[in-house]
Amino acid sequence: MESELLSLRAELALLERDNRRRLETFERRLSALEAQLKRGNTENKDALSENTTGLEDDLALLMGSPSESRQTIEPTQPANIPLTTASAESKSIPQENRKVSVVTPWLQEGLASLVAPALEPLNRVWEPLANFYRHYQRQGKAPVFFMTAAGILALVFGFAYLLQFSFNNYLGPAGKVALGFVVAAATTIGGVTFSQRMPHMADYGSGLIALGVILLYLCGYFAGPYYQLLPVPVGVGLLVATTGFSYLLALLFETRVVSMVTLLGGATMPLVANHFDPSALVYLSYLLALALAMLHLSRQIRWPQLAIVTMVLSAGMLEFSVSNLDEATSTWGPLLILHGFFYGFAHYALRGLNAELIESRGLERKRLIIIAANLVLFIHISWSLAPNSNALGIVWLLNLLPWMALAIYSRWLFGYSVASVSARIVQNMALLHGGLLAGLAILALCSPALLGIVWCLEGLLLIFLGARFGFLSVRSEGYIALSAAGVTMLWQALTWVAGGVVPAPMLLSLSADTGWGNWLALCAAAFALTRLLQHCADRITPKEHHLTSFADNAFVVFLSTSFLLSVGILWPQGMWLLALLPMGFLIWHGKRTGSAFSEWFGLSHYLLLFIPLLASASIVGNLHFYDQIPYGKIASVEAFLSLWMIAALYKHLDMQSTGFSLALNLRKLFYALLPAFFLPTVLYKAGDYFPIAVWLSCAIALALYTHLKLEVLKQELRILIAGASFVAIISCALQEFANWQGFALSGLLLGLVSMAALLWIGQGLRRKPVGQDWRLALHRALKPLFPLAFYYLAATLLIISYALSRDFALALLLCQLYFAGLYIFKPQLAPLRNQLTPLYMLSLRLFEFITLLQVAAVIVNSNKAPMIGIYNLVAFGVASLLVYQRNFANRAVWPGRRLFNLWGLHLTAIPVYIALLAQILETMWLPAISFALVVHATLLLFQTLKPDTKKLLKLSLMLFGIAALKIVLWDMQDFSLIQKIVVCMLVGLCMLGAAFQYQKFLTARS
Repeated sequence: MESELLSLRAELALLERDNRRRLETFERRLSALEAQLKRGNTENKDALSENTTGLEDDLALLMGSPSESRQTIEPTQPANIPLTTASAESKSIPQENRKVSVVTPWLQEGLASLVAPALEPLNRVWEPLANFYRHYQRQGKAPVFFMTAAGILALVFGFAYLLQFSFNNYLGPAGKVALGFVVAAATTIGGVTFSQRMPHMADYGSGLIALGVILLYLCGYFAGPYYQLLPVPVGVGLLVATTGFSYLLALLFETRVVSMVTLLGGATMPLVANHFDPSALVYLSYLLALALAMLHLSRQIRWPQLAIVTMVLSAGMLEFSVSNLDEATSTWGPLLILHGFFYGFAHYALRGLNAELIESRGLERKRLIIIAANLVLFIHISWSLAPNSNALGIVWLLNLLPWMALAIYSRWLFGYSVASVSARIVQNMALLHGGLLAGLAILALCSPALLGIVWCLEGLLLIFLGARFGFLSVRSEGYIALSAAGVTMLWQALTWVAGGVVPAPMLLSLSADTGWGNWLALCAAAFALTRLLQHCADRITPKEHHLTSFADNAFVVFLSTSFLLSVGILWPQGMWLLALLPMGFLIWHGKRTGSAFSEWFGLSHYLLLFIPLLASASIVGNLHFYDQIPYGKIASVEAFLSLWMIAALYKHLDMQSTGFSLALNLRKLFYALLPAFFLPTVLYKAGDYFPIAVWLSCAIALALYTHLKLEVLKQELRILIAGASFVAIISCALQEFANWQGFALSGLLLGLVSMAALLWIGQGLRRKPVGQDWRLALHRALKPLFPLAFYYLAATLLIISYALSRDFALALLLCQLYFAGLYIFKPQLAPLRNQLTPLYMLSLRLFEFITLLQVAAVIVNSNKAPMIGIYNLVAFGVASLLVYQRNFANRAVWPGRRLFNLWGLHLTAIPVYIALLAQILETMWLPAISFALVVHATLLLFQTLKPDTKKLLKLSLMLFGIAALKIVLWDMQDFSLIQKIVVCMLVGLCMLGAAFQYQKFLTARS
């Protein structure tokens, strides 16, 4: 072991040295590479490569020759380890496996550390056996060890088989049972002897006694039902005697094990042995006696867990016996026995209360569990055993008397003083049991329709008594009863409402019956609970204070619902229209009590106004105000006006609560809807006037914003003006192309007047507005719309010019001239200072669009083609002026766009002159196109002499190439000899002249 430890330490030292060498090598290589990047000359690169090669050789030597490193460590090895052995081992390891040989000890050690905890239990058993075996092995007696172990095992199995053979062949049933009783008695006597004579081995003696009792139960089972050696009465007596004997032993020696065996064996063995079948009454009587004895034993040995197990086992046996009762069997006997269990467990739980412990910690948890489980068990089993509900109610109501007597005579029964905490606990529990049983009795005896109201009164009475006398548990029972009453009444009330649902427009048809009474009772109960808790605020817990706010919130909900449903009984449609009345009350109540729930619940009543509106819409099939039934119209107007009235109510009440911001937003929504409120009706009933109505809506929005200065009105004003402009333009298009008969032109001209008025009122042409604050605010609101006025004027110019001339190309040309004029002559206008780029681009795009119209007209051979060609030449001149002219506007627009626009202008010019040549020339237009391409390319070539247009050289070369290919591949195929000579000479002369002039200009510039 020592040599192996030293070997591992040597390996660890070797690994540390290797890792240190590698780290130094990597740092040297990194420094060399950084030096190479700084110098950047070839000599240093060569020196660096040599240095790097040397470093790599050192690294390879370090990683591939661990034997040398091992030799530096070998002198530190102990003398008893030969060096030649280590050297030989290192030489015998292959080069690729030497690193693995270093890592293998790590892997083995890691696996050992992981596996050792899992094998620890097995090692504890295996190590003594292994040591015992090594002891014999060192003495040379290993065969003796194996033979001895095998002999012992053989004897054990042989003795076991001998006993089995003897029992089966020499002992009959009576002998086996008698032998079992003897063994059981001997075991029990041995346990008693151990417990009496050796107190320090009392636990061992208790175990023997328990084993003896178990054997006695088993022997009784084999003597009775298994071998049927004893008749049933004798078997029952033997079982009872065994149970009594074991109980006496448990009571005498106060042993928990024996008591638990007595309980389990005494309760379950009769059922296993079928001694009491089918008489459940006899078994339940026996079980009751056993349970009471176990409760007494639990108190004697001070072991409450035995009582809990007794209760659990009794509950299971009771449920089992009751479920297996014959239908013809009377249930009054089991019901009477059930009362014995009920009061026996209650007596155990309420006796022996420790006043000091209760004052410091409260009632023990185990006692509470027994009390609650006992009550639940009694209610459940009595419910199953009672023949009918009336009998069940009478039984529960009669049980009220013992608990009332217990509350009065607790001192006589338990020995508690009247003023003690223990007596108060008993009185508390008595009131709890009595109140709950009385409530359940009322549940069984009372009519279902009035049940919730009765429970409600009982719950309020219990809460009052609990608060009056300071009994928290009584109040808790009252809360439970009140919750059950609330659920019952609410279910009946909702069932009443669901039964009154009828089709629209009435929706609800209600009558004043018990359902309505339940709503009123819920409202009264919530109000009474709120007042009761507020009156007893100094005697309730913090959780009950939270319950006070919950009860108050429930009150406002039930009050509003009761009011609306009461109105609905008399006037079904009016319950929705009058929803604003409870809304105002609830908002006021929220302010008075500081309840945010009341306030927000009141605001939610606004949504009820949409119910008749939707019901009306479902009848008429649409949401148009004009078509709705009267209730739908009233609801619409009421919902619209309420947007303003809610904010007015908050202002009147001077409320700065969480709902105030919502009220302000609703008022803003009212003002926002006001300008456009009539537009849907105009569109639906008088669509011809819609373009004019939209501009009227803009005027209303402008007036509202001027007066109120609301941000939402500013945004709406901008949207309405833009929308009105769009509607005016679209209506003209519909009148032209869809035969719409509305006032489109009137709307367009009204929009023109409106735009002019906006420019004048908002001082749109001024850079800095002057005047009063409202004029300044109006200028800021309308500022984004001022450019729209100039575009709207362009649309008006396009529409009117097209309407007068019926020539779309002319209308486009006028628009181009309009945009170009604004761009060139009016860039100093305030609205247009940020619109130079759009104006510039629109002018060029209109030229391109007119070109498309010209090409289309030529293709279809239209009679308008000559005029469109003339328009297009004007448009081309305007576009050329915009592209080549140098002015302030172009200097602002050109950066980053001029080259693109130049390419676009010249590419668009190609179809322009192609279409013109196709119109002018009939036979020679194809050669003329080639000549035009050459001229165009030549002009571009001369433009490349300027620095700002030198990038047009690519386009010039492309046009030369296209012209050359066209002449060679196309024109020459169709020309006559004379035509070919003329074309070639013209092209040649043009090219030579262009070359001469280009060289001349180039020499002069250089």
